[in-house]
Amino acid sequence: MPQNLNLNTMHIPRTLRFFVFLKILIPIFFCPAVLAAQADSLSTPFVLIEKITIEGNKKTKAGTILRELKFAEGDSLASPTLLEQLERNRLLLLNLGIFTEANISVANWGPEGRVQLLVKVTEGWYVYPVPILSLSDRNFNVWWNEFDRSFKRVNYGLDWSQLNLTGRADALKAKLQFGFTNRYELAYRSPGLNRNRTLGLEASLSYSRAHELSYKTTANKLDFLKVRESWQIEQVLASVTLISRPKLFISQSFTLEFRDNMVSDTIAKVLNPDYFLNSDTRQRHFSAVYAASFDYRDFRPYPLKGWRAILEVRKNGLLPSDDLQLFRAFAEWDQYFSFNKWLSLELVGKVRTSLPRRKPPQSNNQALGYGGNLVRGYDYYVVDGLDFALLRTSWHWRVFDGQFRLGKFMPVKAYRKMPIKIYVAINNDLGWANDPHYAATNPLSNRLLYGYGPGLDFVLYYDKSIRCEWTWNDLGEGGFFLRVNTGL
Repeated sequence: MPQNLNLNTMHIPRTLRFFVFLKILIPIFFCPAVLAAQADSLSTPFVLIEKITIEGNKKTKAGTILRELKFAEGDSLASPTLLEQLERNRLLLLNLGIFTEANISVANWGPEGRVQLLVKVTEGWYVYPVPILSLSDRNFNVWWNEFDRSFKRVNYGLDWSQLNLTGRADALKAKLQFGFTNRYELAYRSPGLNRNRTLGLEASLSYSRAHELSYKTTANKLDFLKVRESWQIEQVLASVTLISRPKLFISQSFTLEFRDNMVSDTIAKVLNPDYFLNSDTRQRHFSAVYAASFDYRDFRPYPLKGWRAILEVRKNGLLPSDDLQLFRAFAEWDQYFSFNKWLSLELVGKVRTSLPRRKPPQSNNQALGYGGNLVRGYDYYVVDGLDFALLRTSWHWRVFDGQFRLGKFMPVKAYRKMPIKIYVAINNDLGWANDPHYAATNPLSNRLLYGYGPGLDFVLYYDKSIRCEWTWNDLGEGGFFLRVNTGL
């Protein structure tokens, strides 16, 4: 029969007894105090940020991180929304594009609602010597279907990026591109020229040339001329941009540009005298661009909540002797509604108008189908014009939110854990372009365009996305379209 143990009769060393009593007494006397401090902090309407500690920033300056936060030491935060505000600021740090992970937590609860916060970041790989293997065409589907997947239309070279160059979230980029289109570019971006990091600077210089050029639009398709023995176009671009960000979500920029474009005699004098107008083979001009952005989105690479507004005015031709005189005004409004953890709605509206209303050079008459101004389902077409309007609508349903551990298969330690989110999307787009001068040979101008279809979106490492879309247009045409954003 087992006997009852009596601690009083057992032989226990005095040292062990001392530690046993400590183990019992410390929780009794100190834990209630800690719990009481937390309860007191949570019961008060506000908490006071007594201290912010940063860990994990081996290269990034502490001031760069603190500048991105909506709060600072000495500020008060509403207790009921404390966790929500910490998560919001965590996403702001990820929006810098230099961290693979970020976390903000309460390190210590003090009396009278005083808290100490701990910011932990994991810095990404800042040197990106990325080999260039890109397509010369507007998008993947145009290359795949209209140019028979020809590797002769592929560009190759090296795109070298040094992110977070000085620890202030600045970047230096250099590009050497050969193949179908040659391009040589050097660019630098610094978001913090002054101590308060409210002024930034961007500067770039590039030279490009190509044996092939789209010289005209016929039936809303680009007509090309390719001559292997000579360059059909050469372009020089120099620009300097001053950026002002007096508040975290508001920025303004002023840009000065100089462009020097030259095309072959065959283009300007034979195939399309309207390319630069009057059969000119050269177009040189200075430009001034003012842009303002109000960005209250939760997560810029793939936003689900918040809004953004963009206004841009551009004057091409600052001198009377400039070859191009054109004024343009552009506005964009993006709205994101989050209904719960899984369902959200995206609305993106864009409009642009141009002055004067006289015939512009056809090379400066681009509207829909270029860059991000696309009606999905019309990937194979372009719609030129002086003005355009675009409305893009997308429902997003999150079906997966997890993390994959790549282990030793990923040589860079910061990327061995790959966060991934998967969304099912339902897309609907409307677009219209006004072309008063070249519409006779382009039937999609001056009419409403409509595209719709489902998609499957993958968000990797917070700032990289792959969108797989099945889209149809109101012409009855449809197909599969792939869109990749690497976040660089």
